[in-house]
Amino acid sequence: MKNNILASAISTILITSALTACGGGGSTDAAGISGTAVTSSGSISEFGSVFVNGVRYETTSAKLISVDDDNNVLLTNPTNAELQARIGLGQVVTVRGTRTDDSNGIATTISFDNELAGEVSSVSVDDASFVILGQTISITPETIIDDSLIEAVRGTEIPNDLKFGDLLISDTLDLLLPTGTVIVVSGFPSQNGFEAARIEGGAQVGGGTPGFEAEVKGTVRNLTPTQFELNGLTVLYDNSVLDSEDFSNTSLEDGMFVEVHGSANSATQITAARIEREDNLLDDDFSEGELELEGVVQKIMPDSTGTGGIITINGIDIRVDDVSQFSEGLRIEIKGRLQSDGSFSITRIKDEQEDNVRIEDIAVSEDGTSFTTRLGLVITPTNRSRLEDDTIEDDDNLSIASFLTNVNGERVEARGFPLNADIAWTRIEISKDDDTDCRLRGPVDTSSITGDASSFTFSIEGVTINVSNISSNNFKDSNNLSIGKATFFNELDEGDIVQANSDKAGTGCNTGELTAREVEFEPEDSVLLSTSDDSSNNSSNDGSNNSNDNELVGSVSNITATSFDLAGETITVNAATIIDDSIIEDARGVEVNNEESFGDLSETLAQLLSDGMGLEVVVDRSNGIVAVSIEDL
Repeated sequence: MKNNILASAISTILITSALTACGGGGSTDAAGISGTAVTSSGSISEFGSVFVNGVRYETTSAKLISVDDDNNVLLTNPTNAELQARIGLGQVVTVRGTRTDDSNGIATTISFDNELAGEVSSVSVDDASFVILGQTISITPETIIDDSLIEAVRGTEIPNDLKFGDLLISDTLDLLLPTGTVIVVSGFPSQNGFEAARIEGGAQVGGGTPGFEAEVKGTVRNLTPTQFELNGLTVLYDNSVLDSEDFSNTSLEDGMFVEVHGSANSATQITAARIEREDNLLDDDFSEGELELEGVVQKIMPDSTGTGGIITINGIDIRVDDVSQFSEGLRIEIKGRLQSDGSFSITRIKDEQEDNVRIEDIAVSEDGTSFTTRLGLVITPTNRSRLEDDTIEDDDNLSIASFLTNVNGERVEARGFPLNADIAWTRIEISKDDDTDCRLRGPVDTSSITGDASSFTFSIEGVTINVSNISSNNFKDSNNLSIGKATFFNELDEGDIVQANSDKAGTGCNTGELTAREVEFEPEDSVLLSTSDDSSNNSSNDGSNNSNDNELVGSVSNITATSFDLAGETITVNAATIIDDSIIEDARGVEVNNEESFGDLSETLAQLLSDGMGLEVVVDRSNGIVAVSIEDL
């Protein structure tokens, strides 16, 4: 059996508790290192060893295995350079080894397998997706784009791969992925296709690349003795191509998650040379230990009674106690412990979604399970929420009870995303600053826009946004440029991400209504959706990043004494640049009272920032590109 998740025995895991504490249970790996046995499947977020699902695994004693090539061992005891020459950032891998503490481990094997390989048949710039072998592949801001694809567009070499959210406006998806290009995709199966974590390119082809083997994964539908369907792809086969080990005790069936290798006859048909099962999770060598799994929820099947049911992630059926915690298309990371009887206890659910709902307000009451703000929003922390209190030391990852004990009367910042007619709050923080205004960001509620260009209201999360007191220059587009009241109204649609800010004194913060002094369109997920033909349209609210953006979001690289790169641009820092207090605290290891100007700090820029760090930067373009303020994400 060849499987990029894990290999062969149990296809449905029983979750014994929605969230339970992880029991002890140590083990020793093959090298004699004491720790907890762990199998972790997810995308590589960083090198220097490999970082997967938030844990850094040492790789100098590991074997790198290509599952796609009959479990061929490509490297043994690799150096970091050797490892990066074979696999890149964003590559989905399965690490098996030992976790020595919460953030460190030692890998014994690193296995990888691509989800798709084939020719691009179409590209949709508008929704950041493309099609290979009938499968729709979605791009996110975090998708890693191989440098060769970017170099082909720019006509010049670049030093590293880049996230899609950090590309230039000229690096449009249709130019990166010309029709007919062979593309290799590593990522996660979704409800309608795949979500790409990394894409790499091949040569331009016409009628197929000689010797190239197409590869696709999916759920078998409409099975006959000679063919079946994987989403929009028809697979021609006979029993001789079924993997002898995978199908030794079972037959090919509708509903199976499989991997097909073969020759593409067209954009929607492939003749299989080999078919393997992909929906099994554990092998006989992994009878206990910790499991970490990153993926996209493909399907939810609630029980006929109660709150439980089965969710499908990466083709794997997982039974859970409460299906309301999940939605199709939700990208999550599940951590838990495998029990000796084959059951599984979740210890953590981490959301990988964009937090497009945000609130800053003062808590006015709490009831032991939730708290309410001046705007009347009820915020309920859960075990998927990271709870922090900046007013006390050792505030990281507080319990719900401890957090709620301190919240009443305090200023709170909360981030989350819509989930099943509710909000999944991923991070809630008690702030130490003494601001009294309120801010609310999120999708415009359905059927909430009333009035006309001269007088209108809308709502976010049930809170009415009153714009009657806003001056014309405080109606802004997604580039933080003033567009006026009438233009703002004409561009306002249900589902648009908008942020509303009250007056600084907070008199506009009342139950059910925010009287705003400023409203602004926000780019959803920071995905680049513009084509090169409309990059000059600065008042669009389509989520575009372009050369006129005054607010940039992305990952830091190429840090010097006075500048850094972010979102495809080089940004200069001067003495007046405001540095957020959280960045200063991380650099010093102690709490500070306020944000400070860069010129007043003793730290260098390299001490404050680090490669890969996520930032939101406001810039001034009147004389170059100069950072006005820098805030971490």
